[in-house]
Amino acid sequence: MSGPLRKYRYTSPGGSESVLKLSAEDAERHGLSDDDLVESGSSAKAAAPDPNKARTVAANKARAPRGKGGAGGGD
Repeated sequence: MSGPLRKYRYTSPGGSESVLKLSAEDAERHGLSDDDLVESGSSAKAAAPDPNKARTVAANKARAPRGKGGAGGGD
């Protein structure tokens, strides 16, 4: 590959859409132009989390510790 890679919106012959990182030469081979460029800072995958949903505690954090370590008995 030569030159910097840029993100292009690509629709496959089957109709599925995706974003490809291509050089200008590769984009031209796929029939893509500057109209198909993805604006910087926006991506279909980079969705912000819903601010109304709180994170839940991991299941293993609520359990008592096993094995060595921690307070407690031992000789």
